[in-house]
Amino acid sequence: MGAVRSLVILAAGAAIGGVALLAYRISQETGKPIQEALADVPAEIQRLYAELKTKGTEAFEKGRAAYEEKQQEFTEQFREFTSAQ
Repeated sequence: MGAVRSLVILAAGAAIGGVALLAYRISQETGKPIQEALADVPAEIQRLYAELKTKGTEAFEKGRAAYEEKQQEFTEQFREFTSAQ
């Protein structure tokens, strides 16, 4: 039970720290006080999530395209090898 409690406290602390860090960054970029920047944190989190999702999708598509290209090369090499025998 103590380990679960510690993990919950750790997770809560990390979340609060992340919000504080985002608010500080927004404050520095916009010149707003941190208290006012806290209101912009949810929008910033949504923007960061959308950016990460886009980058992840692009990386996945590039990886898939590279895999398909290599698979095609292996197939062609295998056909050439089997036809040569």
